[in-house]
Amino acid sequence: MAEFKHTRGKRVLSGLGAITLAAAGLFGGAGAALADQGDAVGNIDVDRPGSIQINKHKHQNGTDATQKPDGSGDAITSDGIAGVEFTAYQLTDVNLGETSDWDKLDNLDLSNACTSIPNHTLGSPIVAPLTDSKGVTTLTGLKLGAYVICETAAPAEVVDRSQPFVVTIPTPFENSWLYDVNVYPKNGTTGITKSIDPQSDLGLGGVVNFPVTVDVPKTKSGENMTRFEVTDTFDSRLGLNGTGVASVKLDGVAVNPAYYTVSNEGQTVKVEFTEAGRKWLKTQGEKKVVVTFSAVVKEVGKIENDAEAYITTPGHNGKVESNDVTTNWGDLIALKTAAGTNAALEGAKFQVFAAEAPYADTCDGAIATGEALKVNGTDTFTSGKNGVIDIAGLYVSDSEHDKKDATQRCYVLKETKAPAGFVTPTGDKAFTPVAVKIGANEVGVYDATIVNSQQDVPELPLTGANGQILMVIGGTAVLLVAGGMVIVSRRRAAREETK
Repeated sequence: MAEFKHTRGKRVLSGLGAITLAAAGLFGGAGAALADQGDAVGNIDVDRPGSIQINKHKHQNGTDATQKPDGSGDAITSDGIAGVEFTAYQLTDVNLGETSDWDKLDNLDLSNACTSIPNHTLGSPIVAPLTDSKGVTTLTGLKLGAYVICETAAPAEVVDRSQPFVVTIPTPFENSWLYDVNVYPKNGTTGITKSIDPQSDLGLGGVVNFPVTVDVPKTKSGENMTRFEVTDTFDSRLGLNGTGVASVKLDGVAVNPAYYTVSNEGQTVKVEFTEAGRKWLKTQGEKKVVVTFSAVVKEVGKIENDAEAYITTPGHNGKVESNDVTTNWGDLIALKTAAGTNAALEGAKFQVFAAEAPYADTCDGAIATGEALKVNGTDTFTSGKNGVIDIAGLYVSDSEHDKKDATQRCYVLKETKAPAGFVTPTGDKAFTPVAVKIGANEVGVYDATIVNSQQDVPELPLTGANGQILMVIGGTAVLLVAGGMVIVSRRRAAREETK
């Protein structure tokens, strides 16, 4: 009888495995803890508790490795998935201590296994701990029986959850009974990461590019994605640069434009793959799509942005959100005054340059480099009647490049023309280092005050100047003549007395 039970049980589980376990890629796996090797063939120990160790991994590239329910087999090269919840339901009408009940496991309809199985009753849910960083969780203390395992919750990046499957305690395997069983359901996953290209346009009105990288999930054979969409909703201080999309690439190669469409509604830009594009993506599983969104900076401040991907497969309609990135901008407000009086000067002209060391500890010694920068299309800025030079916005920093989220950046102002009647400085005196901070300056706060001196003119022949000198000379001459006459008179008088 024991031989009969072993042969019959093995035949039933073999058929069941073809329907459930093998189809879902469940058994196997080096890298997992080695399960109980089981007892040699004999009577089932109906009182012995068992366990099911679930090893949750991404789909593998190429031919799937061979894994076995005792925990042996080829190494699994795909990453484990953390945070997945599995729930087990015992088929309470199946008693594996009875030979005939093994036959009840043939042709199970698992299409709604998490809620009901036709002609069977389900026990109370047994919820496993969430899978750990290696994708592992274990159901312990399971008594003799057949258990339906359902994936009941998963992170958003899991786009095709594993199908329900059945595991028996014990499981027949290589002339033994396994009471501690390893299973390996696999998932297709996606991920999304947002970045910022190094900033080359340093003036307001310049372009900032946001590359968004989305992992293409590897889906099951016969399953196609019904939606693959990447969107970016720009901050109100950003405007669209053209369509809002600079490029769409897969592993660095431009994607055929027939595979996707670009549209926008308000501040939201959407790249949506067509049916042909999604079929093509199915052949590109675990590669990376990079959509580079492109915006124009319209206002200063700390501008945050993220992106989303929407990927739908049979049984899963998921949204994954990227990390936030930040691009930081500030204005440059300077004041032009007259030396001696501090009166505001209108009409002075300036250009602004990047600094050789933009993130120096102090901007006092900043040296200009490169060509004059353009801000909102102009590279020359003129002081107004109030003496204010208003440069609407300059790049300060971002969250991706050194120095990350710096609060100020060095620039250099160059005076190219002074107001009429004032001296235009030359050489080093023409340059004024400034520190531009994130955001707009408060009213009356200036990043620099630049003073001009009046022009020199030829000396005028005024009484108070050269006229005074002539009078002094003339007066001196009169005094000398008078003195001489006194001396002559005294000599004459002396001679007269001697006679």
